[in-house]
Amino acid sequence: MSTDCIGCGREIPAERAELGYTYCTAPDCQARFRRGPTVTAVAVNKSGDAFRVAEPEEIAARAAAGEFGRKNTGLGTEHVDVPRVPAPRRPVTRRQTRPSRRSSPSWTPAQENIVRLYADMGLSPRQIAERARQNTPRLDVTENLAVRILSSPRR
Repeated sequence: MSTDCIGCGREIPAERAELGYTYCTAPDCQARFRRGPTVTAVAVNKSGDAFRVAEPEEIAARAAAGEFGRKNTGLGTEHVDVPRVPAPRRPVTRRQTRPSRRSSPSWTPAQENIVRLYADMGLSPRQIAERARQNTPRLDVTENLAVRILSSPRR
């Protein structure tokens, strides 16, 4: 089954003719006779490309509308300076004159990590202190410290 290209007159390969094509794969014939959707790769930040199958005109219109434009991925990390209004002063009472507890914990993040790791394994504070003394002596984890860490909210 031999057919000639409707554009340039060259012979079309039999396999292509069986698929129903009436034109060859020459760039000029492809540009003139090819119809159908195109596959467009849209670059996506930090992942593989997203592919869209559509007519070229539709892709161009969607791109012009900003559908494939850069998305706001800041997730609220942009700093916006908000003017601060000073809070009204309240009279000082006895309760407020006492020294308040420290707002920051008295242990390091490494100590907290190892204590919570061992606690997640089901160890008691005493076992946590013993295991930490064996494996990470530089952290100086005691039973008392393990209890304080486990009693506090996670950071």
